[in-house]
Amino acid sequence: MKKIWNIGWKVVLGIFFLLILFIFWMSPRLGGLIAMGKDQVDTTIYPLRFDYDKSANIKLAYRDLSQEADYVYLRETYKLDSIVQHCHTEFEQIAAIQSWVQSRWVHDGENVPEYQDAVYILREAEKGRRFRCVEYATVAQQCLASLGFRTRQLSLMIRDIAEVKWGGGHVVNEVYMTDLQKWVFIDPQYDAIIIHKGVPMNAIELQACLVNGDDFELLNPNSLISKEDYKSWIAPYLYYFTVSLQKGPTTVWDRIVGNKRQLTLYPIDAEQPAYFQKMIRLNTAIYTHAIQEFYPRVKQ
Repeated sequence: MKKIWNIGWKVVLGIFFLLILFIFWMSPRLGGLIAMGKDQVDTTIYPLRFDYDKSANIKLAYRDLSQEADYVYLRETYKLDSIVQHCHTEFEQIAAIQSWVQSRWVHDGENVPEYQDAVYILREAEKGRRFRCVEYATVAQQCLASLGFRTRQLSLMIRDIAEVKWGGGHVVNEVYMTDLQKWVFIDPQYDAIIIHKGVPMNAIELQACLVNGDDFELLNPNSLISKEDYKSWIAPYLYYFTVSLQKGPTTVWDRIVGNKRQLTLYPIDAEQPAYFQKMIRLNTAIYTHAIQEFYPRVKQ
């Protein structure tokens, strides 16, 4: 009996030890309880190489959501049609909605809402709550989708995302403009749209523009940041680019089993990062170098 008891305790201790190892494997900083990692991000602007010839194996699909009940409710509740009623082009509509969303609250990089829902976030903002870049992107995305635009959140990460303690990620949007047949980068936190030679750019075009030192126009109606300051600020984040493959948030279970819920565009010869700021294991993305895979044409 004593022998069985000793074996039982050894099994329990072994399971406990494996559990501790697994927890640290998933989050070396235990969700931020342990202060480890670099304090400063790498601000170098690296030339990035991608595959422009490879055809898409993964088909990203973006459909019109404007007639779904939640989006109709959002559009009617916040009278979004009135915000764009005097706009003559898609570009003007996008800019008008983004400026309106940015003006709803003051940025707070720590406050996380209970729900990633535009109506909920806007109502909480009316009570004085402040939110992150994630929520600016969420609200702008859903408002634009309610007006018939194909939109997506774009998560950006710096080159040394696996090594820093904080400040390694930013969330923006890309919106598909049917008249230009291209995706366009917008940054709702700063009310920023970047234009080069009269054409708004996507995130990859913006990164190349910064690397080459090309001049561009910063459309910033709410006058939140200068062009030079925005260039310095956004440049390090333009290294890893991630969009969702599936609707809904990535759960703990997804991370435990490695369900593939995102598509990440990363440069040729770059590493696939193991962690987000040593807090979250990055194992739920499919990685690609292919521009055609990441930037699909949208059928109307």
